Amino acid sequence: MTIRKAFNSKDDCDFVFTLSNDPIVRRNSFNQEIISYESHCKWYKSTVEDENTLFFLVFESDSFVGQIRFKRNDIYSEECVISLSISESCSGKHISEDFIRLGICELQNNWKNIKFIIAEVKDDNIASNKLFSNMEFELVSTVNTYKFNTKL
Repeated sequence: MTIRKAFNSKDDCDFVFTLSNDPIVRRNSFNQEIISYESHCKWYKSTVEDENTLFFLVFESDSFVGQIRFKRNDIYSEECVISLSISESCSGKHISEDFIRLGICELQNNWKNIKFIIAEVKDDNIASNKLFSNMEFELVSTVNTYKFNTKL
């Protein structure tokens, strides 16, 4: 797998749009509504340009497999929130941990002061809850919010 920053391009926007409206991704999202292309393009542009968001696309060979983002409050933040989506075609391939580790490596290369990563996961998203727990994210609330210490 390879990872790179998301570009403010139609191709990258379209990759993420298609993935974002995947039925499995929608079901596991806090907002389950289908996303219109127009609102997605506005969101995508502002997210790629946001200095407090790191936005990466992940590929396996030449195939897009998913996106991973890190959002902080400001440049002084010591924690950020992780958000990711992986293509259904990669389901069952056990790549999620490697996917997240790639993202965390890029996070650490870009934002040196981040000490904690917060993962907010829906209760009924059993796979993601198990994933973050197995990756040594600590469950810090009853709404399945996990926190990872990058300074271990």
